[in-house]
Amino acid sequence: MDINVTGRKINVGEALTQHIEDRLTSIADKYFNRSIDSDVTLNKEGHLYRVDVSMHPDSGIKLHSRGEASDPYAGFEEAAERVEKQLRRYKRRITNHKHSPGRDVVVELARDTIFQPESDETDDVEVADTPEQHLIIAETRTAIPTVSVSDAVMLMDLADTTCFMFRNVKGGGLEVVYKRTDGNIGWVSPGAEDA
Repeated sequence: MDINVTGRKINVGEALTQHIEDRLTSIADKYFNRSIDSDVTLNKEGHLYRVDVSMHPDSGIKLHSRGEASDPYAGFEEAAERVEKQLRRYKRRITNHKHSPGRDVVVELARDTIFQPESDETDDVEVADTPEQHLIIAETRTAIPTVSVSDAVMLMDLADTTCFMFRNVKGGGLEVVYKRTDGNIGWVSPGAEDA
């Protein structure tokens, strides 16, 4: 198992690194029998330590969790428990499901490309009336798996994201599932005339 431990605004010592490697190795050995790639980032924000854990098993599933605490060990344990809870919840579906995520379509964007919002040409508009414009940051290469809707929801939960694009096994069209503000899951599917 390849584990990469990185500290931002913090010096990660040998003892903490060894603790992280031992804990993630035990989680990986418990749930997977093939190689796993893991990245752990510790970040000091004020009086809190934020720990992000990402695990990438060979099966194409991406797990992500975050923990925050006043101690880096406690922050890591919170993040590790969340990853383990996700794996426990989806263990049977990950290992025994007949439709594993495919890699049919790959969207490739430039790494760390930042698009500036368009500025208005007119100076007559008051600043208070214009909505705040945000930067659009392109991410790296992303595979779009061919899965069922329930598997797409599972993969969205495992990745700890608010939306997930996938190619539906029934029909092969691009579809999206997302977390709604009311706590439910939304599903966007093109109509028959769009397919």
